[in-house]
Amino acid sequence: MLQRTPGWHKKRRKRSIKIGLNAIQCHGMLLPNGRWRGHQMHVVHRQPLANPALAYHSLHREILPRSRAVAGCLERVTRLRWRCIAGVLALQFLAVNAVAVQASELPVDRERYSDAVVAIDRGRWTEYQQLRPALDEYPLAMYLDYFELSRKPSAVRPGDAQLFLQRSAGTPLPNRFLAVYLQRAGQEQRWRDFLAVMPTEPNSIELKCYYFRARLAASDPLAAWEGAERLWVHGESRPKACDPLFAAWQKAGELDDEAVWARLLKAFDARQRSLMNYVARQGSADLQPWAERLLQAYVQPDQMQKRLQPGDDPKVADIVAHGTAYFARYKPEAALVQWQYFQQRMVFTAAQQAQAERELALRSLFARSDVNLAWVEEALARLGDDLLVEVRLRWALEEQDWSALAANLQKLSVEGSAAPAWRYWRAVLYERDGETALAQALFREVAGERDYYGFLAADRLGLPYQFNPQVVTVAAERAGPLRELPVVQRIQELYHHDEENLAHSEWYQALQLTTPEEQVELAALAAELGWHRMAIDAANRAQAWDALDLRFPLPYRDTFTRLAAQRGLQKTELMAIARRESAFYAGARSPVGARGLMQVMPATGREVAASLGTPHSDSALYDVEHNVLLGSAYYRQLLDRYDSNRVLALAAYNAGPHRVTRWLNAADATVPVDVWIETIPFRETRNYVQAVLAYNVVFQYQLGESGSLLTERERQLAY
Repeated sequence: MLQRTPGWHKKRRKRSIKIGLNAIQCHGMLLPNGRWRGHQMHVVHRQPLANPALAYHSLHREILPRSRAVAGCLERVTRLRWRCIAGVLALQFLAVNAVAVQASELPVDRERYSDAVVAIDRGRWTEYQQLRPALDEYPLAMYLDYFELSRKPSAVRPGDAQLFLQRSAGTPLPNRFLAVYLQRAGQEQRWRDFLAVMPTEPNSIELKCYYFRARLAASDPLAAWEGAERLWVHGESRPKACDPLFAAWQKAGELDDEAVWARLLKAFDARQRSLMNYVARQGSADLQPWAERLLQAYVQPDQMQKRLQPGDDPKVADIVAHGTAYFARYKPEAALVQWQYFQQRMVFTAAQQAQAERELALRSLFARSDVNLAWVEEALARLGDDLLVEVRLRWALEEQDWSALAANLQKLSVEGSAAPAWRYWRAVLYERDGETALAQALFREVAGERDYYGFLAADRLGLPYQFNPQVVTVAAERAGPLRELPVVQRIQELYHHDEENLAHSEWYQALQLTTPEEQVELAALAAELGWHRMAIDAANRAQAWDALDLRFPLPYRDTFTRLAAQRGLQKTELMAIARRESAFYAGARSPVGARGLMQVMPATGREVAASLGTPHSDSALYDVEHNVLLGSAYYRQLLDRYDSNRVLALAAYNAGPHRVTRWLNAADATVPVDVWIETIPFRETRNYVQAVLAYNVVFQYQLGESGSLLTERERQLAY
């Protein structure tokens, strides 16, 4: 599920922003209207070639000079940040086509494009060659070239690959094409071609292995061996493409016991026992006893004190440090006793000590170990880790141990102390200690924020919520040209062809190459075009936190209103859930399989649909109406289960009702609502509940309605 973007709450003065994007010439080529001076860039086809996958290569002579000029402009950006701003944005579309397509031509071109894609997919090259010339100025012409080249990467010459990369710069296509081309070149051991197209180390692990094999073939063993060792020393298995590189590296005598031991430790931490067994066999006879001791520590970490003799050999310290961190995951109290035994008898490096003690502290906190608590308190002061301190603070809140809360708040860093959560709880402490003036001053400060804690603090003081909205307007002279940007045209066409993932890739690429001012302009355009997820992403990237119309739009308003009324729900609650779950993207799918606007799991969807007697299929979860129908019905079921308590229902919507019930039953005593939310065991669920409650308030504001963060009953109930 989507995570809330940090900083959505930040306070800003109410003001109107008017932004204009000025065209700045780069090498004298970019015109004020965003067009490119000189010859239009388009694909020029020859007659059908023996290899139809190489049909567009006469382009090189036309485009390369201007491509180099653009590259020169980009190089200067690092030195002159505010030069060539429009040139950077222009890269999104100039590499593809510089001529806007007439609206009257679109229906025909769209049909031709679809036919061309089918022809490529089915290998009907003669048909494709007949279709392609007429699509030179269609916004997705570059995608046809990508599909064409990717179909037969073995036949693409390095120069042609380089040309495509230059022409498609600023789009998602270079990385996609490189992945296909380089993988095939590596598989076929075309090392010269590989290095011609990728002279520097790539990002993919598999491609890195091919790259260093290519360097070895190019008589550069030093680079190859350095890369081989770096890739080999890892806690998990590597792709098979790496095996020949590792074999050559080992045959050259470059693998030593130091590398073997380093990989053994990484595999230990990654809990890869089979890999540990394999790596151990690569070491010398001298290393074998140490590898055996490490394996024993993995199998029986509680026996290290009996099996290891404290000494000066750094491998003993390695085994103890890594073994303690591993043991602490299961039995933190026994692990601490064993750790202290070794600490008294041998010296550990700072890194070894930090590894063992951080895991000991974290696992002791998670286990709520009173036995280890005194040691944990001392370790927190020494380790200086805000994450650990926050776990301790929530434990103190869970037990309503206000003195422990006060003591541990002092252990936070300056940055950690400034977080809204801990400013709020510091104000609560002031209030409990009778320091009313300090409490009210800090509550008032927190209440100026537009977030969960700001709304909580405002309720404490009886103050109105602060929304601090900004109205974003785009300069009139920019509104038209923005719509004509070929990156926008490409996205529109990708949406038309149901290529939503490619459309989003285009958008993210555009945001990476634009300034905050341009990002806000693009966000406004996206909102106007109904691309709500893209508008939200662009506004967040620009840190336009107060542009509420962009960040909290009101799409599908009629659907939410009607279905909320059917279930006796507030429409803004459904909007808030959808905003948090999918940013209003109907095609969203989470890593665990949740789908659609309200991220309904397929099993949940089937169950709810059956209870409603509604026809259903898993694919229907991407339909807005159907998704909100099932999502709202499921949310209603959760509210009924928890007696209309939205706090519990939202926690259950995110983490599952079985977990919420378990959390409630596990508590030794009841706590106030703000404490219960703050101490939800899952960080994702805690953030989720806080976000949806706050988003509901924002959507009420957007609709001109009044509302509160919590109902009176939710505030008064003991949890």
